Amino acid sequence: MKTKLQFTLSKLGIAWMFALVTINFNRVTIYELGISALLIGVMIGLYPFFGPFQPMFRRITDRYPILGYRRSPYLVIGMVAGSLVFPFLPAVVGAMAAGSPIALMAGFVLFFVFGAMIALMANTYLDLIAECTREDERSGVFAAAWTGQTAIIVVWALVFRVLMPDYAPARMQVLYALTPLVVTALAIASVWKLERRLSPQEIAQLRRGSADPIANTMNSIRSSLLLTRTNRTARVFFVFIVFTFLGIFTQDLVQEVWAGDVFRLSVGESTVFQQIFNGMVTVGMGMTAALGARALGAKVRTDALPMDDKKRIATFGGWSATLGFIMLAVASLTAQVTLANLAFAVVGFTVGVFTFAAVTMMSDMTVEGQTASYLGLWSIAQALGLGASFIAGGVLRAALVETGLMSAPVGYAAIFGVEAVFMIGCVLLLRGVGVEGLRRDAHRFAPVTRAAAA
Repeated sequence: MKTKLQFTLSKLGIAWMFALVTINFNRVTIYELGISALLIGVMIGLYPFFGPFQPMFRRITDRYPILGYRRSPYLVIGMVAGSLVFPFLPAVVGAMAAGSPIALMAGFVLFFVFGAMIALMANTYLDLIAECTREDERSGVFAAAWTGQTAIIVVWALVFRVLMPDYAPARMQVLYALTPLVVTALAIASVWKLERRLSPQEIAQLRRGSADPIANTMNSIRSSLLLTRTNRTARVFFVFIVFTFLGIFTQDLVQEVWAGDVFRLSVGESTVFQQIFNGMVTVGMGMTAALGARALGAKVRTDALPMDDKKRIATFGGWSATLGFIMLAVASLTAQVTLANLAFAVVGFTVGVFTFAAVTMMSDMTVEGQTASYLGLWSIAQALGLGASFIAGGVLRAALVETGLMSAPVGYAAIFGVEAVFMIGCVLLLRGVGVEGLRRDAHRFAPVTRAAAA
């Protein structure tokens, strides 16, 4: 129980930073300060692209333990260093709004640092779980941590609403300056007496056996990407993952901005959409985990279902989420905030159903002897999809609303329509996905893959 709680605590700290970026920072910069959504979308979209470099951080932590600990200090360093970005952001974005090119450069540098620290956190977190939990309890730790991260966003959004009900530079500075305190406290509590300290002999042995971190990382990325050239099923599933993130998260950048543009909600009031969405995602994932297999008449855990059954669950979630995005488009066109709340509840629940099935499919879509390469490929697809979703949201808002090409209600309805199209694409792509096809293609092109990698 203590271990499960500690791994959940670190996710709560990470969730604070993610929520601040995607609930408050986006709203203030785009709506209150009038900075282009395209610029903010590109800036925020930077951090996910560090995801594929997690293996490099793993090899660094293997090679250079701190005070005899390989993981815990690096997790704390990543969380604290990432949180220290936030106190600088209010002044930087204020200067950006005034047209300062130096502030613009500073903003990109801050998110560059944030992205690197997120990758460091993610790597050390996964390694800690692998090393500090038993195999039979690991899935429970993962489930508790991810559920906690999604659910706590509802709480953090409420905290943001209390501390900053309306935009004021002083209030923003207080909220952002609070971030290092919250994150540092959660980081230290999450690793306290969690990891075993290594002996000097063990450290010396690790350093002798560790390969060059950068060269090894580039080889891992190259090996994973090569699979999309030689394995058709891997290529289809890669696109499926990218479309999944574009379908779910394109609205993340503009959700609170939409609340201001169409419904005239304040900064604090606009957080209600994220509260509804994330709360229902948690419910959707939890109910799918508990009842998904039973709904299909199976007598196994939902995550242990065959691939075809998981595809059926994901297909149901995908079509239902599409309906939810259409409801959001109608809410935008009619400016009905009650309908918007209902639509976010539908989208959140069905995205939770879809996400649970999609995540468990990723762990199934591997080939014996190449598991790391395939999991690495899915990680690259997630990073690409998440980064692209922020950029896509910024591009669409800038092109449709900021240019005056469409009115705000129509422009945002079009954005939700684009998300519906991506979700339809996800469902259609699922038809060409299967573990058998992945492994058949892998064996068919294995000689080509080995020759190209050499």
